[in-house]
Amino acid sequence: AAITMDEFNGETLLVQRSVLGMGKPLTCAQIASLQKEVIESLIRREILHQESRKAGIKIDKKDITKEIDAIKKQFLSDAAYKNELSRRNLPEDTLRAQLERNLLIQKYVEQQFLKKVKVTDADVMAYYESHLAALKQPLQVRVSHILIQSDSKSEASRKPEARRKAEQILKDLKDGRDFRTLAREQSDGPTRTSGGDLGYVGRGQLEKQFESVIFNLKKDEISDVIETDYGYHIFKVMDIKPESIVAYDNVKEQIKQLLLQDKAKKEADEYARKLREKSAVKILLPELTQTKR
Repeated sequence: AAITMDEFNGETLLVQRSVLGMGKPLTCAQIASLQKEVIESLIRREILHQESRKAGIKIDKKDITKEIDAIKKQFLSDAAYKNELSRRNLPEDTLRAQLERNLLIQKYVEQQFLKKVKVTDADVMAYYESHLAALKQPLQVRVSHILIQSDSKSEASRKPEARRKAEQILKDLKDGRDFRTLAREQSDGPTRTSGGDLGYVGRGQLEKQFESVIFNLKKDEISDVIETDYGYHIFKVMDIKPESIVAYDNVKEQIKQLLLQDKAKKEADEYARKLREKSAVKILLPELTQTKR
């Protein structure tokens, strides 16, 4: 089996999303570390992918679409999402294939290895006590968003029109119109069907240009119109969660599942390592082309 550049780009995008967030810049050292991690991960995944197919595991296409939608929601516009894929030379079909592969492997690991591992209450408590800093819930705000699209490639005549539309929406909001209703009716953003709801966000999850505005708004306060390369944005803070420590009872089940998944993954990785000794996986990447055994 071969690992291609498209797969490498796709997996890099997914790993970067989970570690640092979509579109966040990486240092040279982080990129090198990430690439090494991705290559080793791809080798193990390819082996486990082959095993999952042998086991006859299938993935519902709806589950893949849900994953794509989750990635899109990391961006404030469809244009920004497509621009990131283009920047990485990553067709969406390739991303879909990568997600399907990941879901196949996840299902295979759950079926074959999850039942073999155990986690005690003491394990869960030990994890909680040793990760209190990470379990601190930072300040979060629930934000809704309206986008009137007018990207840099649009005709010049459309920008004033888009600006006027955004300003009119802002006026309507200040006159008492419902934000969710206007988002559903007029927003060009990917969250328009949910009334513009971006969910709870913390610092570092959105562009600094937006954060400097959002985190200075009070609950129920609406921003002015913000112009970017993608168009004109309006935000409303729907709720604010102050910084807090997550209570043990609220996370013990999540911690247990995390530890179970981690143990199952280690079992699967060890199984893949043994199979790798018998298998040949070609890596078809510039300057990295080699055969791993």
